[in-house]
Amino acid sequence: MLARQHNRVCKAAAWRGRFCVVLATMMLASGASAQERRVTGRVLRPAADTMRGVPGAWVVLHRVGADRSGPIDSTRTSRDGGFAIRYTPRGGGDAIYFVSAEHHGIAYFSPPLDTGRAVEEAELAVFDTTSAPVPIHIRGHHIVVAAPEENGDREIVEVFELANDSSVTRVAAGEVPVWSTPLPDGATDVRIGQGDLSEDAIRTDGGRIRVYAPLAPGIKQLSYAYRLDGGAFPFSRPVEGRAGVLEVLLEEPDVTATAPGLERVDPVTVESRTFNRFLAQELPQAGVLRIDAPRCGVDARRALVLAILALTVGAMALVLVRARRRPVAASPPGERRTERLAREIAELDARVEAAPHLEAAERETYARRRAELKRELASALDEERRDG
Repeated sequence: MLARQHNRVCKAAAWRGRFCVVLATMMLASGASAQERRVTGRVLRPAADTMRGVPGAWVVLHRVGADRSGPIDSTRTSRDGGFAIRYTPRGGGDAIYFVSAEHHGIAYFSPPLDTGRAVEEAELAVFDTTSAPVPIHIRGHHIVVAAPEENGDREIVEVFELANDSSVTRVAAGEVPVWSTPLPDGATDVRIGQGDLSEDAIRTDGGRIRVYAPLAPGIKQLSYAYRLDGGAFPFSRPVEGRAGVLEVLLEEPDVTATAPGLERVDPVTVESRTFNRFLAQELPQAGVLRIDAPRCGVDARRALVLAILALTVGAMALVLVRARRRPVAASPPGERRTERLAREIAELDARVEAAPHLEAAERETYARRRAELKRELASALDEERRDG
């Protein structure tokens, strides 16, 4: 009986091992010793004003490497939520190890283990889930407006930092999203960019961005891009709820942004491109942001494409002046491009495993998309190695 339970849990956790290829790009273990190691820790959940151990939770130890990946051991937590798993690092030196725990259908992951230590501590915080309307606050809202392209269209990137300040993980209630925001009238070519949320858990229909991904306590980043033609300006959008930080980056010197409390500050330069910068702290609720752009000829030499914007969003984030509170979250913050691609591969695999009776055409689409993501991931890893 126990063996069958163990096998079911390990099978269910297999996709989570693939998900955490994401973590492999964060800390590549170099030359881990082939000596026995031990990971100990506790699985905790909020209770009243403290964190209490979760008894009887399955904790799975995963290995992720270029040679092979997957769960390698598991155990149940003790009465106080404690656990201990022994393992021996083997195989390629790029492999990493981490542990995961599942609570109410949501998986939570530890940071990569330091295989150089004989004993490593790893605490996992898990949370109850709710579809009730737990408030999701905006800690930051960043808008990047590019110079016009040859046809007069402009690419716009928006980045939100969404905070769940409760002690429960908010999940979607059927067709009711966890969070949403409007798209401007006339927005075309809407694309989800780099962030902490899976593209497949975000919809862009009906003139809105709708998030259906679970939002655990902490801060998650969402980014997306779209195109507006020159006739859409002046461009206005309401501020839904108080925004901790509102930042607007404008590539053209004669484009302006206005909103309550929004002030022009020193410009920033990203990859030899200069952006005028407007910043507001604690933008009041029910405010309106307005961006005015001149209707004049377009300098083709300054034309931009969405791919370049998507690649530079992460670099722009490095120059944002903001105070970010980082409570314990379900997954490591600061996801890189390599991590996002790896996560997309894992989630793609998970969906296929959950639907074993796919038609041939669907499986062909899955295989083609997975191959594309793998090629992008390999390219991104090469870039990180060169930059490192």
